[in-house]
Amino acid sequence: MIRKYPSLLLLLFVVFGIVISDQTRLPCWMFLFGSLACCVGGFIGLTRHSSRESTILFGLSLLFFSAFNFGIRFYDVGPRHISRVLQDGEAYHIFGEVTDWPRLKTNHTEIKIALDSVATDGTRKVHGTILLKLTDTTTALQRGDRVEFRGRIYSVKGSNLPGKFDYQRYLYLKGVYGIVYLPTLLDVRIDKGNRFGIFNYVDKLRASIRDSFYRNLSPTAAALAAGFLIGETRDIPTTIYSRFRDTGTLHLLAVSGSNVALVVLSFMFFLRPFLLSRRKRALILLVVIFLFALLSYGEPSVMRASVMAALVIAAGVLERRYDLNNVIAATALIILLFDPAQLYDVGFQLSFVTAWGLIFITPRIAEQFRRYHPRFWYRWLIFPLMISVIAQVCSMPLIALYFQRLPVISVVANLIIVPLVSIAVIGIVLLLLAHLIWPLLGMFVGSLLNQLLNLVVYLLAVLGGENIPLIKVGDLPPWAVLLFYAYLGLMVVSLKSKRIRRMVLISLVAIINVGLVGSIVGAIQQPEGTSIYALTVPGGVAAVVKQSGANDGDLIVAGLVGRDYEIDDRIIVPILEGLEISRINSFFVVSADFDAIDDLVRLAERYQVETIYVAAALEKSFADVVRTICAEGEARRVVPYSQKRPTSGKPGYYPSRLGVLVDLDSTVVLFTDRMEPQQLTLIPRKERQALVVCGRFNIESTDLTKGSPWPDIEQARPRLLGLFSPGELAPASVYNLDKLGAVKVEISQSCSTPVKIELLR
Repeated sequence: MIRKYPSLLLLLFVVFGIVISDQTRLPCWMFLFGSLACCVGGFIGLTRHSSRESTILFGLSLLFFSAFNFGIRFYDVGPRHISRVLQDGEAYHIFGEVTDWPRLKTNHTEIKIALDSVATDGTRKVHGTILLKLTDTTTALQRGDRVEFRGRIYSVKGSNLPGKFDYQRYLYLKGVYGIVYLPTLLDVRIDKGNRFGIFNYVDKLRASIRDSFYRNLSPTAAALAAGFLIGETRDIPTTIYSRFRDTGTLHLLAVSGSNVALVVLSFMFFLRPFLLSRRKRALILLVVIFLFALLSYGEPSVMRASVMAALVIAAGVLERRYDLNNVIAATALIILLFDPAQLYDVGFQLSFVTAWGLIFITPRIAEQFRRYHPRFWYRWLIFPLMISVIAQVCSMPLIALYFQRLPVISVVANLIIVPLVSIAVIGIVLLLLAHLIWPLLGMFVGSLLNQLLNLVVYLLAVLGGENIPLIKVGDLPPWAVLLFYAYLGLMVVSLKSKRIRRMVLISLVAIINVGLVGSIVGAIQQPEGTSIYALTVPGGVAAVVKQSGANDGDLIVAGLVGRDYEIDDRIIVPILEGLEISRINSFFVVSADFDAIDDLVRLAERYQVETIYVAAALEKSFADVVRTICAEGEARRVVPYSQKRPTSGKPGYYPSRLGVLVDLDSTVVLFTDRMEPQQLTLIPRKERQALVVCGRFNIESTDLTKGSPWPDIEQARPRLLGLFSPGELAPASVYNLDKLGAVKVEISQSCSTPVKIELLR
């Protein structure tokens, strides 16, 4: 294996090094010392002609070096790193440089800025990267620009909600350790970078390409052309984008190997009449690949494909035979040495798992149809279908692991839409060349291409409508994914071995039966009940109340404070999506600043909430904002409540000035903004447990001494969740939401322990 697949062996060492560093978080000097020691041992082994021992030692040296490389970038960052010296939410005078192209979203722009200093009372030298979020779409800032502005740097918040995307870890692996929100660029002082650098010329070329699209195509077709060719998706309508996602064809909007291959093949065809030598043609193709990667914003997916294509072209120029396994492994090795965090990128994993799956499985499956290889129907129907099915099967476990859903129609959709998009990409390249030669010719090519892109949109509407079936798989454990790939490999190998085939079949039947028995037992033992997710929001708390297994629920917000960004879009909607809430039945607002009311009304508009229940003091403010935001005839009804103290009779919601009381038969739950400990007597418990979710619980500082009934509470007005036994004013258990961020409570009617509390972060 070492001689046949050297790149694969080195890749395994690098992968293990990154994982070890990420899991152990040992000091980086230990990894560096281990790398140097193994390297020296490897050279000593070479002098003694111990090739096998030297190879192992050099591999271990690479393992320790990759662990050092990961650690020095992401956790052992030094004392001047912004994660060590800056306070969360503090205002700073910020100096830095734009390190990446701006990301244009639907209604905001994201810009990565590497800091070199910040100032409060004095200026401090720092290093690290922040993400500047502007509530506007702009390209005024470009890579290499120096910037100076004032703003509050917020730490990145994470979450362990079931099915929820961990935004904190995602940004950390991108090197981002803070976020600044600004409404506009007017307060940003910009010192433009080099106007004659390569990035500036690439920006101008990209703008020219987009201008050519919009001159010769309809707006929707032009947006799709920009997405297919250079991965620029900001102008694609939301409905079309969601149909790409639901049909399993979203990968077509991420520039990847197919795009690079089509561009290279197009230029090879155009260069054929010039009778260039192999070296000159290869040099031109390498330049094209390099420029194409820059045009595509240097996205990881296009960089992976570009490195792989460059290696294949280089091997052809050097007249060297190559094995695709070594090419793929060498590509992954180069990328991980430059950016070790790519190992945890979903696109990285999907790309290489799918590529290796196609290389490993396709020849073995095709061998079963060897007698039909010359047939027309095999080459144009069976073989493309085989490739599509294999690619979908290889990517399916990772898609289920990360997105908790599987599009049922993805195989059919890919079989139909991928060839059309491939033809469209070639047509897009032809359009650019035609427009460059003669604009009128570009209009003619654009008219034909426009029909093809409209056909793609039509097919997406047919295959990706609202009633498209999706399989929701929930949270999959990683070991289940590894088990799937292990069995997939064994099943492919068993095509030529009856003994292995018999073993695979028997073990697979056993595993399926064990899984069925476990699911039945779990369904029998799992009590039906209510789940409450209590989370912190700016200034207060929010709670989602839902029944077990339901996709609808109720939302209660207390103490929300307005920010200079959209709280509904940035915070609350991702929480609801992570909990798979598609509909809000009841919406209660205990208290909120006026600046936050528009966020709550937009949220009600998004989830089609007919009635918003608000405290009486907020009625007029909500009514004014509802009239401003909601369309005529679709205004949400605002119902005030002003009862002085909570009451309860039968299970349901009982809002009052104190907060919103939820009677769940065995337990009463109070959601409130402010509360004194003595007000616990106002809760109608009737010998039941009480659960309190509070935005500001006014505990006297004298009660926070050692041995107090408020463990883990360090400040006088914490956001907390407390569980109180019947008749007791001291908590049986208390959870500091300021530290934990999110807590899940399960309340069951048929369980010996009616209340179970689980920490989510």
